[in-house]
Amino acid sequence: MTRWISDAMESLYNRRNSLVLVLMAVVVVGCEKAITEDVTADDGDVVLRFQHNSGDVTRAGGMAAYCSKLNVQLFDADGQKVFATVKTQTSQDDDFGTMSLKLSAGTYTVVAVGHSSVKSATIKSPQVVQFTASDGEKLTDTFCHCSQITVSDETTDHTLPMYRVCAMVQFVLEDEAVPTDFAYFKMEYTGGSANFNPTTSEGITKSSQSENRPRNSLNIHQCYTFPYLSESCLLKMTCSATDSDGNIIRQRIFTDVPVTRNRITTYRGPFFGEGDGEFTQSDFGFVVHADWDGEEFYEF
Repeated sequence: MTRWISDAMESLYNRRNSLVLVLMAVVVVGCEKAITEDVTADDGDVVLRFQHNSGDVTRAGGMAAYCSKLNVQLFDADGQKVFATVKTQTSQDDDFGTMSLKLSAGTYTVVAVGHSSVKSATIKSPQVVQFTASDGEKLTDTFCHCSQITVSDETTDHTLPMYRVCAMVQFVLEDEAVPTDFAYFKMEYTGGSANFNPTTSEGITKSSQSENRPRNSLNIHQCYTFPYLSESCLLKMTCSATDSDGNIIRQRIFTDVPVTRNRITTYRGPFFGEGDGEFTQSDFGFVVHADWDGEEFYEF
């Protein structure tokens, strides 16, 4: 009888140990699975390096020479956002332009937006990036990268070029003398867009935009837009010189202002002089900066 009880207890003990080992194995497998499926922005095995499309990594400041903020979002194979909120770096970060991630194996679409706006860009999908117009926020020089990457179990390093997706319009006031109460230069325009499609680099919402720039010593005033549904489009611009209280000193209207992605359109002339705002196109255009495709000159 004693021998039978002893054998039974030993059998129960062995079964208990076996059950414990099975449970431990399940826990370990479960933990391993959770680690491979978890997606975080901590140090990981996938390194994304964002560069300006010129590839000029020797330029002082790197990405910081072009923009002060970098927003990144990834989308999985089903088109779902990987991160609950957009990942953001600023030019004050030591690793600005480089992001290390831990990702599950699979295919992802990377959307990165470089700009200098105060607020982050809203990356809704690979087809929609939005900038807020609240609190006086304005568009700035903007760059984008959109492509697919494949992540495996091995460490990967991706160098991703950033391309300019906006156009610039600048006014050069060549008056010999300007009114002493001239304080702001306001540019209101329609025909462009404040949002764009990363897959096509085209503006996606035809909107009215407004920029109010303080007077500067160079008398050069710039604004940016995304050409609507094309690489190029025409803007209608109303430009006003105002005093510190917003009272209009001189206003001129410019119709059919041509803008092209990655090009500068420059209007120059005596803004405060007499005239109805008509302009003539000069007979030349040239590259004024290695990163812009070129510049078109107009006189008013």
